[in-house]
Amino acid sequence: MTSINYRYSVRGKWAETSNETPAAIGAAFLKTLDALSGVDPLFAGWQVFRNLQIAEDGQPRQVPLDAARKRIAQIVESGVARDDYDEREPIYGYSAVATAGVRGPRYVTLSVHTTLNPDVGLKFGEHNIASDLSIVTYPLFKAALLAISAAGSVQWSYAQASRNDVVKVPMDLAPGVPAFRIDTAAQVPLDPTFPDSIFHVPWIVYLSADRAAGLTLAREVLTEHVPDGGLLMSAATERLDPMNLEHVRRARILAETLIACTGVTS
Repeated sequence: MTSINYRYSVRGKWAETSNETPAAIGAAFLKTLDALSGVDPLFAGWQVFRNLQIAEDGQPRQVPLDAARKRIAQIVESGVARDDYDEREPIYGYSAVATAGVRGPRYVTLSVHTTLNPDVGLKFGEHNIASDLSIVTYPLFKAALLAISAAGSVQWSYAQASRNDVVKVPMDLAPGVPAFRIDTAAQVPLDPTFPDSIFHVPWIVYLSADRAAGLTLAREVLTEHVPDGGLLMSAATERLDPMNLEHVRRARILAETLIACTGVTS
């Protein structure tokens, strides 16, 4: 297993929500939280973030899920996009965030963004803290991905590994003056030509029935159809290791499939 710092997450493309109200977005957000709560005790005790405009009353920035249910439309409304003058810009969507657990490698964050490119993300660990590998299991991530996909009418979704670090590259600032620059680390050191995309190193991929229509299935990856007619593809049925050549070979197939089916790279 690799010693490189990787963070594992699940992400998905929500159905277009440009005409949805904060109440409808909030209902979908709650549905997703409830679906995840039924997957594993890891997703118990959700705390929903309140926007600063709401939190100025001196109350906690986060409220338990049950309390948030009663005011979810207000919470989503307060998460509206704003311009440089702090004016509301609903055309650019809304955001909602909930967390579970104690901050650290087992910290779980669910976020939805109904921008012009609406998405949902489930992250394990924190920005500068890798995921706790003891919770990164195929059954858990597969179940979480399917729960998110069904609850939010997702067009596609994927579980992925992404490097959680950077590298220092030596450079000459001036003759005789050593220096270095900070670069994003290569996602897959074993394969310098691995596709560079938002999908990073895909592990498990879900495609809706529409997206999967006409797709030629690769024999090298495990595939199965799910009840909604969508397609599930997996690079490994154990924890994905980006330093395992066989895992990388199959993950590359998933990355190329996602790019071809979605047209999305960066």
